[in-house]
Amino acid sequence: MRGSEVHYSWQSKVSIIEELSSRERDVFLLLGSGYSNRKIAAELDISEYTIKAHMANIFKKLQVESRLQAGLISLVHQNVTAGCVKCRTPR
Repeated sequence: MRGSEVHYSWQSKVSIIEELSSRERDVFLLLGSGYSNRKIAAELDISEYTIKAHMANIFKKLQVESRLQAGLISLVHQNVTAGCVKCRTPR
């Protein structure tokens, strides 16, 4: 894959975030900030079991297989929305 193809792949994952429910988005953002399931549960005042269910939904919607992949997408999303990374369509 060329660099622009990799960038486009990340960009397409970031655009899927709109499909997350508001609670899934809360979990997703905390995941990208490095929170563990236990810390996310405490922050949102819900059970770890519920966090695991949200994580499964997030993985499915983002079409990723791991917490690391989802966390990286969350980090990219947070940087893009903060204006740190320019989102460009590949040429």
